[in-house]
Amino acid sequence: MIPFFRKIRKKMADDNKPLKYMRYAIGEIALVVIGILIALQVNNWNENKNTRSVEHKLLKELRTDLEETKADLLTDMEKAHIELQATDSFYQQILKDRSEKNPPPIKISMEFMYNRSDLFPKKSAYESLQAFGINLVSNDSLRKSITDLYELQLVRVDALEKFIKEILEKEFVPYLMKVSKPTHECEDCNSLKELFSPNLNLSSNFYQVDAPSDELLHLLKTKYLAYSALTGLYTATQTKIDALIETIDSETKP
Repeated sequence: MIPFFRKIRKKMADDNKPLKYMRYAIGEIALVVIGILIALQVNNWNENKNTRSVEHKLLKELRTDLEETKADLLTDMEKAHIELQATDSFYQQILKDRSEKNPPPIKISMEFMYNRSDLFPKKSAYESLQAFGINLVSNDSLRKSITDLYELQLVRVDALEKFIKEILEKEFVPYLMKVSKPTHECEDCNSLKELFSPNLNLSSNFYQVDAPSDELLHLLKTKYLAYSALTGLYTATQTKIDALIETIDSETKP
């Protein structure tokens, strides 16, 4: 196309040497500028297309990670709910037994002490987004929601889970080791291998507390409040994950 215009410009310039040569030169410059602008526009279009393709690929990977994180979260939500119920049951039982003249001992299972909710969010796609630059996500609202989930919500969940772990390891277990005696419900177990068999699991082994104190009630209250807060965080996290998945689906649809 450009060589064709050049021939026309040259012919016009040959008919009127000085003035038309200047026109020819100006036309040449204009054609070169137009060619550069077109090339830049095509290059920008290709770059934008490639960037958008990478963005969609990473968003789809992020969606997969979110689905896996949600599956783990639902399991932890169920564990947290069980812990809440068990903690409240122990508390109520202790208060009830205190009204009796000779209250029976309280048996707290090892499962109650050592089984915890522990979320392991999958972050590979988010880390890839960070490597490319989070601004790769063109939707401002989506970009903010992604950052809020990984940099705020999941951080809060992790902090509270660590707090609960600390309560169990530094307060609950030392207290029970001090005031309780071990017991179990396996009358035929003659070895530790049998006692801790996977078929029996931790629920068959207990800490037996003959005279539950106010300290134990306080520890149960602390654990209950912590798990109540964690359950709320889990629910809010699930809501955020569901909203993110829906937005990603809308953003990446063909």
